[in-house]
Amino acid sequence: MKPNRKVTKQRPKRALLFPVGIFKEIGHVFKYIYLSLTLSMRKKISFDYGILYWVATLLTISIVLVGFSLYDVQQKSEEIVEGVFEMVVPFEMGVYNMDALTYQLESISAENNIGVQVIMSRQEREDIGYTITSDAFAPSLYRLSFIDRIPLLFNEGLIIRSANRYYKINDHYEVDYKITTIHNIKSMNKSRMILGALVLFGQLIGFMLMSIIGSIRLKQVFKPIYTMTKAAEKISINDVEGNLDVSRAKYELKDLALTFNDMLDRIRSDYDKQKRFVSDVSHELRTPISIVNGYVRMLDRWGKEDEAILEEAIDAIKSESKNMQVLVENLLTLVRSDNQTLKFEKEIFDIGKLATEIMKDMEMVDEGNHTFICDIQMDLLVCLDYAKIKQTFRIFIDNAMKYTPEGGKITFKLKQEYSSVIISIIDTGIGVEKNDLPYLFDRFYRSDESRTRQTGGHGLGLSIAKAMIIGQNGMIRVKSKVQEGSAFIISLPVNTSETCI
Repeated sequence: MKPNRKVTKQRPKRALLFPVGIFKEIGHVFKYIYLSLTLSMRKKISFDYGILYWVATLLTISIVLVGFSLYDVQQKSEEIVEGVFEMVVPFEMGVYNMDALTYQLESISAENNIGVQVIMSRQEREDIGYTITSDAFAPSLYRLSFIDRIPLLFNEGLIIRSANRYYKINDHYEVDYKITTIHNIKSMNKSRMILGALVLFGQLIGFMLMSIIGSIRLKQVFKPIYTMTKAAEKISINDVEGNLDVSRAKYELKDLALTFNDMLDRIRSDYDKQKRFVSDVSHELRTPISIVNGYVRMLDRWGKEDEAILEEAIDAIKSESKNMQVLVENLLTLVRSDNQTLKFEKEIFDIGKLATEIMKDMEMVDEGNHTFICDIQMDLLVCLDYAKIKQTFRIFIDNAMKYTPEGGKITFKLKQEYSSVIISIIDTGIGVEKNDLPYLFDRFYRSDESRTRQTGGHGLGLSIAKAMIIGQNGMIRVKSKVQEGSAFIISLPVNTSETCI
């Protein structure tokens, strides 16, 4: 059996703990420096663009130096090739001997700190060709392929270039020369350092100009944001009257400020509606609660023994309790509509038949005070919420009965147009002022002349009717003229598909 060995995690050597700790501390220092330099958006943008600028500067200097080196090598190589060619041609003519030619090539190689190789060949006679190589570099380097020259460039900084020249002796003989040069780019350090220093100096001046101009521009750009921030800080739930100043903002900031101001306008409008809504609810509940409290106090004093007072108090409390119950149910319906949680139980039914039944019921309730006229298309199937459509019709007809004097006419029209059902409830009542029409469906809204508490109700009927129509993809519009009457035109979709949704 092999002995059990307890594997323990070796702790790092103490010699490594010190440098590791130093590197961690250096990292923390740089992190804190970066955070301190980027506490605001303006500082962060300046810092990031500064880093980007110097990274681009280093890349620019590298590209310039490499490009300069390659260009310098190319120019020098062309000059040397032409100089060598001007020497080998006289050699073919017998002006130089081989030793003199070799000496000249060595002189050119030493003077320019390069390697030179000349290979001469004749197509008609291969036996008289020759190769002359200077001693600056090993002869094997001249025979490297293009692929092998690439690592030589990166490892040793050597660039090998070859050029072909031709000399025609006569109509039958032509001499071919392959002249190869080897350049060491490390020998050009002085020129490259001067060029790099000049580029770096130019970039430094550019950075200073960019910093000055950029700082001014950043202040101009961020000043509207600072102003918007201060204005937004002053806006609260108790003070929503302020707006952002868009006079100094431009481009996307101006669009943002305008959008924010539009949002504030909507918030103010909704806030005013909410305050008015709470005030109206309080007003509507104050009266029945006061009545109930009054009868409770009366019962507490005299109603315990007086049956008449007891009966009167019970009837009044029942009536006001029912009134408050209806108000609360109506408010819940509107809240569900606002939250888009109002449920619609759709079914297929004949809306013409429903309209006829409602008109008969309302005419019976009216007890002959008004003339009812029906123009209803029968056998018209729709897919809607039966109960809510019935409630909607009753609201509009009841509204017409309340605000139409005795002897007036109430007309109910129903017909199909294309894929919609058009319902029109027209009365000859007192009408609504033109200025009041936009607010007719607001909750608890009552115009001075046409909507007073004497007519009864809470002022929520039209709001509920509109919610039920809009919730079933319908539309509603109103036409009214004072002392001539009003017309409510409702458009509802006809959808009798099998799914009925």
